[in-house]
Amino acid sequence: MVVFLHAAGGIALLLFAIRFLRKGLDRLVGERLDIWIGRVTGNAAKASIAGALIGTVVPSSTSVSLLTVALVRDGELALHRAMGLLLGAFVGITLTVHLIAFDIFHQAPILALVGVILFQGTSREKPRAVGQIILAIAFLFFGVEVISEATKQMAASKQIPQLLEMAATSPMVLVLLGMALTVAAQSSTATIAVLVALGLTDDRLMSDGVALPFVVGANLGLCATLLMAGWKQIESRRLGIGVTICRGVLAAVIIYLLPIPVQWMEQLPFSLAARIATVHTLFNVIAVVASLPFLVWVARFSTYLTGSAGVAGGSAALRTSRWPNEPAIALSQSKREIGLVTREIVDMLEEAWEALKSGDEQVFKQIRVRDDQVDRLDRQIKKYLTTTLGDDLPAELDKARDRQLRFLTDLETIGDVIDRNILSAAIKKSKKGVRFSEEGWEELKDYFRGTTATLELASAVFVSDSADMARKLLEHKTRMRDHEIALREKHYDRLQKGSQQSLETTDLHLEILSQLKHINHVVCGVAYGVLQSASDASANAALLSGESQLAPGLIGSAFPREGALHGAI
Repeated sequence: MVVFLHAAGGIALLLFAIRFLRKGLDRLVGERLDIWIGRVTGNAAKASIAGALIGTVVPSSTSVSLLTVALVRDGELALHRAMGLLLGAFVGITLTVHLIAFDIFHQAPILALVGVILFQGTSREKPRAVGQIILAIAFLFFGVEVISEATKQMAASKQIPQLLEMAATSPMVLVLLGMALTVAAQSSTATIAVLVALGLTDDRLMSDGVALPFVVGANLGLCATLLMAGWKQIESRRLGIGVTICRGVLAAVIIYLLPIPVQWMEQLPFSLAARIATVHTLFNVIAVVASLPFLVWVARFSTYLTGSAGVAGGSAALRTSRWPNEPAIALSQSKREIGLVTREIVDMLEEAWEALKSGDEQVFKQIRVRDDQVDRLDRQIKKYLTTTLGDDLPAELDKARDRQLRFLTDLETIGDVIDRNILSAAIKKSKKGVRFSEEGWEELKDYFRGTTATLELASAVFVSDSADMARKLLEHKTRMRDHEIALREKHYDRLQKGSQQSLETTDLHLEILSQLKHINHVVCGVAYGVLQSASDASANAALLSGESQLAPGLIGSAFPREGALHGAI
């Protein structure tokens, strides 16, 4: 019983190591990985090569799969190329299994030492991420070593070898077992690592005839995981179905001809552990090479199976792509989509207040999900406005496009402020367990409401192009500026009176006020563009009516100097 618990502990350490590795990779390259993948161009073959390189650098099938699905959903990557990229990434990810098969567990303490020094010895994000990755590899080695030691004791038992001999006569049972373990662990690497650990222990405990069906099952389990995780979204469902078809056909052929590939595997001049790692890599290499000529047809078939309906709240760029030759219509459509971005930002701000109030981790996650959505919409709308519409727009439409791009950039900046700064303050408050004073809490609540009103008014200015509304927005901005100054003074008065709660939360209080002030400042930029457009229209009307001498006065009255307003902030 104790031996089984030791083996289970080793498996648990493997699972933790895989998760820890994934988190470290996200910290190191997560923000840029989607950009790198998005730059993949050309045919499916080039996409698969790029995927293999990405899988080698980022050996996390979950991370690569999620990013690939996001790019397909956003229209950044065609489905057949996404399938090629993901199949190639699965090849690169197998490198981790080869590291385990090298039997260098005695180096794990050294890796752990280096990892702890980097992870704990510095406050810089990138060195900490590298340290986390090295620590994860050390944990992988420790986990495999624990499993190997436990299985050595199992090998002395007569029952375990007998069970494995019986399993060798039922390859489908082994396939299903490999699938089940991979789905449960959410990682084919962890499943194959357990198999490698058994292979390192004793050839009597594991054979090629047992290992090969298990490897096939582990690779099919990765497909099942991809399908289950992405079934709710049509793009990820199509991607999962396509990848499953490609790998499932190969798996069926191997199982049907099982004695032949097992015989070939036994002739490889490596240890059993190395043979397991090799066939795992070969399975993925053959899957991508054999599938490349048919990926376009597989993509069409998976699209046919899932229907043509899009996902709710789908790609803004796709909805506007029908009007590239009608720029006026296209710009009205993109303006509507930017309005949806504004709604997301307002919801993010309201949820940020809820996060401050409740400290609920689910709210934290929801804010990050919304920020990711804002980033995706920002990329695809900008791509449409700049690339699809081209450079041949009439002057007025070109100016309208510029105003949209500026406002969209401002919204994306505000989303980052909420996600990185205000949410960070909410997390600090939750971890420290501090409470704002009653007066300070009500003041923050009031300023949050005012900032939400600023966002909604800015959205109305953007949609209506109304000069009157733009002036109201700037007046509101001035009131918010004065209000922020007054709130700071009230906070300082409480500090002088010795309020303990105000003293404990002063950094958070002032940080939140600063970030809300920044939001009010950034979003009001839309007013200047609308007023400038109004002044240009007035000037043109004056010129056309032969009253060009009025233009300077009109411009001066319709459009206050931006520098003067900014200087008052």
